[in-house]
Amino acid sequence: MDSAAPAGHPFDGPHGPAAPAERTGTSRLDIQQPGDSARLVEHTFGCLPSDSLIVIGLLDGFTGGHMRIDLGPALTDPFAAAQMVAECLAGPGAEPAPEAAMVMLIGTTPASRGQDAEWSRCLEALGLILEAEYCVRIVQCWFLCAGHIRDPSCSEHSCCKLPGQPIEELLGHPTGHSQSAVRRPRPLRDAAELFLRQAPAPEATVLDRVQLHRRSPEQRLDPAAAQRLLHRWDILLEALARGTGADAAQDAPELLKQLRSASSRDLLIPLATVGLPATLMGLEADHGDGRRPTGPAQARLLEDYASCFLGETGRRPDWERVDALEHVLGALVPYAAGSERENLLCVMAWIEWVRGRGTAAGSFIDQCLAEFPENQFSRLIDQLMQLKGVCLWARVKKHSWSWAQSQAQSRS
Repeated sequence: MDSAAPAGHPFDGPHGPAAPAERTGTSRLDIQQPGDSARLVEHTFGCLPSDSLIVIGLLDGFTGGHMRIDLGPALTDPFAAAQMVAECLAGPGAEPAPEAAMVMLIGTTPASRGQDAEWSRCLEALGLILEAEYCVRIVQCWFLCAGHIRDPSCSEHSCCKLPGQPIEELLGHPTGHSQSAVRRPRPLRDAAELFLRQAPAPEATVLDRVQLHRRSPEQRLDPAAAQRLLHRWDILLEALARGTGADAAQDAPELLKQLRSASSRDLLIPLATVGLPATLMGLEADHGDGRRPTGPAQARLLEDYASCFLGETGRRPDWERVDALEHVLGALVPYAAGSERENLLCVMAWIEWVRGRGTAAGSFIDQCLAEFPENQFSRLIDQLMQLKGVCLWARVKKHSWSWAQSQAQSRS
């Protein structure tokens, strides 16, 4: 399950809202043919996802927030799935909300009249809730079944009769205009593989120091040592978030201590999202003498600490520090082993979930469980995705990671 804020791709469909005058000079994606719609989905998600219900919001003639959920649950309970998609895409936290939407259902089984009827019921439920509750109309819909794509509302027998047009032929001969506009991001389903593969080669001197630390007698971090280690992480994250640069690999022997136990691993989550003071307050609450906060400021810090794990702080987290955390974890990949690597993968799964990139989170969960079958944290993230769906930070557009990314790009 993936959710994202506006991507800002121009939309010129036969029913697409007119683009604003100030954007007329922008190179446009011409979405009038089934191959064009498939290329837009491919551009947005890095690939054509399998077994998916995809909704791309449209506002002022440009693509906006988009969402992908598994097709199976959407067909099983169309109205529940439609309500969740509509709320994420156009609900109170989605401002600026779209005025229209393009929908694509993708499946692997060949098209049939029975399948067409089942998919149409799902589409009708989504259209009803989007329009009745959020004033968002579906202006285009495409069914992509077993490599064939068609418009279910099209009455032209020549192009949209079952099973539809072969998608490989359509994508194999894109127009020069559409082809130049498409720049594929990395496929989210391959996020873990790419993250691990792109890690830098280990430096021999750093690796020697890491191995020397591992041969030393294992010592549990006392509260004072835990605080010193958090301060080291905090300085590094802050430097990276500000763009001043820092070589995380040189500190690998010390930084890896944070990843040797589940309790110390978990402290990286509040440290990145709500800051060092809240993290230290939580550490004291978890391991101190049980005293309650002494004032509203401390109570707020403790509340931030407790609520950040599920993305329920009610405000934007520090996404720059979250991105910095990912950078540090990437730098530690060549040196992490055993529980360090296990916990590194766990934190990356959590990062991708709170970003609203459930497919990427799933790839880290799968990677972690493939290497460490008994890991419980990854299973917990998987259960959160099943029970809660998209993280609350990702549901509120202006709190979301994708919104922060789009704002940063517009400033650059």
